[in-house]
Amino acid sequence: MSEFLVVRDLCKSYRSGAGRLDVLIGLSLTLEKGQMISITGVSGSGKSTLLHVLGGMDRPDAGTIRIAGRELPALAPAELSSFRNETLGFVFQFHHLLPEFTAVENVMMPLLIRGVPAPEARRAAEAILEDVGLGARVQHRPGELSGGEQQRAAIARALVGRPQLILADEPTGNLDPHTGDSIGMLLHELHVRHNLSSVLVTHNEKLARICSRVYRLENGKLV
Repeated sequence: MSEFLVVRDLCKSYRSGAGRLDVLIGLSLTLEKGQMISITGVSGSGKSTLLHVLGGMDRPDAGTIRIAGRELPALAPAELSSFRNETLGFVFQFHHLLPEFTAVENVMMPLLIRGVPAPEARRAAEAILEDVGLGARVQHRPGELSGGEQQRAAIARALVGRPQLILADEPTGNLDPHTGDSIGMLLHELHVRHNLSSVLVTHNEKLARICSRVYRLENGKLV
């Protein structure tokens, strides 16, 4: 296996009143190609901050992040946006589906942003919705879908562009235990089927245990 994600000496802090809150303090991490890891920790420990920095949605104060051979902090904004669209897939606790669009239209969005023609984007979206078990629900709007179905649509949207790395922030946190378990198993199945590398932030112990390695974020570092 080869190193796919390499993080070294990552630091991130925020202003807090008149002082400064240090969230990530010299954090390092290596993810091998095809590996699935989980990151746990108490609320407020910085898990979501770490995922946002890894995904290029926030800039670190110091340290290096290399994904698929690209140094994220060195990329210009336009380069970073293209890299995120083509290489990364994001799954959040809340699905963030656009309520006025159907499931297939929501899933098409990343490809349309990339400049893929609409007919081709629709075919790809329908195929991945079938893959996540929503083949019969492609024309339904988010309000017509259950919570689990909405999250499946969000996962399909994350995968439609054929990313190499999935970053998932509490993907089962807004679901009941039974539905959360099914979403966790789906993520694992898709990880294997699509030859992904995956980083999951989760409080769900069952979800954490299906990963090949479990980290805990404590005092700004992973243990």
